[in-house]
Amino acid sequence: MANTKLIALLGTPLGQSFSPRMQNEAYEAMGFDAHYFPLECDNNLIGNNIANIKKDNSFAGFAVTKPNKEFAVQFMDEMDSLAEKMGTINTVVRSADGKLKGYNTDGYGATKSLQLEGVDFEKTTFFVWGAGGTGKSVCFTMAHMGAKKMYICSRSEKCEVLAKDLNEKFGREVAVAIRQANHDEVVKAAQTCDVLMNLSGLGMRGHEGETVIEKENIKPNQICFDATYNPLKTQFLLDAEAQGCKIINGLGMVIHQGARQIELWAGVEKAPVEKMTETINAIVAEMN
Repeated sequence: MANTKLIALLGTPLGQSFSPRMQNEAYEAMGFDAHYFPLECDNNLIGNNIANIKKDNSFAGFAVTKPNKEFAVQFMDEMDSLAEKMGTINTVVRSADGKLKGYNTDGYGATKSLQLEGVDFEKTTFFVWGAGGTGKSVCFTMAHMGAKKMYICSRSEKCEVLAKDLNEKFGREVAVAIRQANHDEVVKAAQTCDVLMNLSGLGMRGHEGETVIEKENIKPNQICFDATYNPLKTQFLLDAEAQGCKIINGLGMVIHQGARQIELWAGVEKAPVEKMTETINAIVAEMN
């Protein structure tokens, strides 16, 4: 235990997080002597916790979740270029001399799931519902990967703010904002897209039956992605499946973003994705 590297998850609430079990079983499978554990804190306490981690050589780094992802940026010594563009992090690597470098792997998880289904970002047009934390990280990663074009939709002005930020940071007109209230415009734009992505949380457990777009407005040749994994098939995915679409839920996003974290903390080229998938499937089976 004396040589075991520690990795904390900072945020609140953390009781329902799949990450500790998924991470620890992955470490065991790959022979990485480390322990991942939750450390509940909000923005009032995170600075103290980060200061302690910075001083403690037993830490390989830490993960950051709500509500700390943007707030934690100020404590970094260095930032990955994409995380710096986003202004938000979820992964921090601590070097041997106590320097902290921030990354964001959330978007990587989603884009990896799409790549595995054959999506070529430079040739693909996306329609995205949701401009919050998940929407921001995924849209920035897609723009970074050369996405041809994306429409971003939300109920508030967040979609305009995100689209403007993306266009400015990447120096091209990659994003167009559409408010959810402009229903006809939403449908018209969505039907021109190759991939539809629900990053809004609509349809998650407790909101079953709710969806971002009507079934009849989904085209059979589209790929439909939902960041939610509880339930495994939201109403949006059920409708898309009924229309003959290829569907992707949020489990792959959870697995692949976690795999990228492990690669950063352990300094390895490839995390044990098969073991992580096995663990996540077991957790989901226990929940249902």
